[in-house]
Amino acid sequence: MGPEQLREQLKTAYRRLLNPLIRILIRNGVTAMETCELVRKVFVDVATTGEFQLPGRRLSDSRIAILTGLSRKEVYRLRHEKSSPKEVANRSRVMRVVAGWNQDPDFTGPYGLPLAVPFEPDPSVDALSFAELVRRHSGDMAPRAMLDELLRTGLAVMDDHGLIRNTGRTYIPTKLDPAAIERLGRVITRIADTLDFNNQVADPEDGRYERHVETDTGLTQEQYEQFNIYLRQKCQELLETLDNWLARQEGRVGRQRQERLPEQRLIAGVGIYHFLEQRVPFEDDNPATGDNK
Repeated sequence: MGPEQLREQLKTAYRRLLNPLIRILIRNGVTAMETCELVRKVFVDVATTGEFQLPGRRLSDSRIAILTGLSRKEVYRLRHEKSSPKEVANRSRVMRVVAGWNQDPDFTGPYGLPLAVPFEPDPSVDALSFAELVRRHSGDMAPRAMLDELLRTGLAVMDDHGLIRNTGRTYIPTKLDPAAIERLGRVITRIADTLDFNNQVADPEDGRYERHVETDTGLTQEQYEQFNIYLRQKCQELLETLDNWLARQEGRVGRQRQERLPEQRLIAGVGIYHFLEQRVPFEDDNPATGDNK
């Protein structure tokens, strides 16, 4: 397989990897524009690590531009400018509409409160329409789609007179606990880092342990439920055994308590995850075959 074919295969693999991650972003109101900015920053972050630095050479913006495909001007901005949370947040169309509803004089009352508005222009109501609000502050977004999203997320309600009222300014489509967000980043990073490390070593025995088992022909719903119970029991037993071993090595239990931490600390561990195969949108209905265990 040639280099170009490998690049295409790698991009396909990353497209599959990004599917669940993008799903989480969309669910929590992060837009494609925000994600593109984030990806650029990550490219620059990774390019500035020691792996890509030439021996005895300063890691210049030009070098990073070559590695990432970004312009030198863009690299300089991403390396030296501090991101503004307010500017990033305002890229969301929903948040722009909500901000306009609370800040645009045409859509606020005498005390600065957002006005109740009809969906379409109504001569009997002394206010501009919701459709005009969306047109003014969201560009080409369809007013009905915007209203559906605001109603779904609790940022708007429809009163008994058919007027739309704003009920909040914080757009969080699906509430996600901060601890869950941190765990998401850690787990995905650790899995990806292990796979990347194993792809770099010449001898598989030098790699980190990574194995999996899966069905060949599939389970019935009843068998799947039984597997779920059996999996939790056996994996919990294994994890507790490993944790006990680590605790003894670190002196957390037993007689050999460490007086001080080692100078070089290696944070290591094992993570076990249960997967249920999901077909991603760009693939056909026939899953790839082959034993990759």
